[in-house]
Amino acid sequence: MAVEGAVCWGILGAGGIAKRFAASLAGVGGARLVAVSGRSAGRLAAFAPARIYADGSDGAAAHERLLADSEVDAVYLALPHSMHARWAVRALRAGKAVLCEKPAVLTAGEAREIAAVARETGMLFVEAMKCRFVPLHSRVQALLGTGELGQVRRIDCVQLVDYGEGRLGYLTDPVGGGALYDLGCYPMSWVEELTCGAPAGVSALARWKEVPGGRVDWAGRAELAFAGGVEATVAWAGDSGKYDCSCLITCENGSIAVERAHRPERAVVHRAGRCDEVVEAPYDPDDFHGEIAHFCGLLRSGVAESPVMPLAATVRNAELLDAVRARM
Repeated sequence: MAVEGAVCWGILGAGGIAKRFAASLAGVGGARLVAVSGRSAGRLAAFAPARIYADGSDGAAAHERLLADSEVDAVYLALPHSMHARWAVRALRAGKAVLCEKPAVLTAGEAREIAAVARETGMLFVEAMKCRFVPLHSRVQALLGTGELGQVRRIDCVQLVDYGEGRLGYLTDPVGGGALYDLGCYPMSWVEELTCGAPAGVSALARWKEVPGGRVDWAGRAELAFAGGVEATVAWAGDSGKYDCSCLITCENGSIAVERAHRPERAVVHRAGRCDEVVEAPYDPDDFHGEIAHFCGLLRSGVAESPVMPLAATVRNAELLDAVRARM
């Protein structure tokens, strides 16, 4: 580790998500931002006093320079979805631990490649699936773990938002854009965590948006059936007239309704014949903090894989998304 055990971070990318990450990182003890890379020196200036690596073209030379920076222990990969697999592998092989913004990959093949390289190099790789690193997630898992509600029987997850008509950027990329990757990965992560095995059946439909060079999905719905009779529904939309980001977990003896499931702070527990219980677990202090603190703790301890978001979870989530895309 660099100076006095601090985890020294570099950020690949300079978009809005990178700025939010940097702001949260400043509040995590024992972590500091030392370098940022991208195309535009002007945009990167917002991250001062971190070192700025800019090349004015596609950013590749700047990213390579950041990965060669000996002070950088870990990188937050905030590039467009279609660039994640390439730069995750490069970073791992450069000896950098990687926290990769969701979705980490576009295919299960990419996920398996990253997992193989992480294991080969012994470097830490974690997909930044924020909903797994907030306090409410632990509360929900603990409740399910008691067995009080019985076995999970059904999961209904939705991620419905309105992107608006402003700059859509990577969302309209015909390779890595679309609402399933950007939004659907969150509810699918809940499904992945609460089920096991490959789905016995998958059906899906999507509404498409024409974009330069092709098309991207802008809304959709999928039904999945798993062994043991567990069923799941995942719905997503980037042009919804009604905001709804929730996950209803129906069990044998009750249910848990998780609100704002992509970064939850509140859930309602229903038990037959009893008053509903409201469970509240605010962020500490924001929705990035948990994943950063968790990652830094693993890195300091020399742990090569996260128990909260292991490599197998990233691979399986990608497999489920692949199965849905194949039927859209």
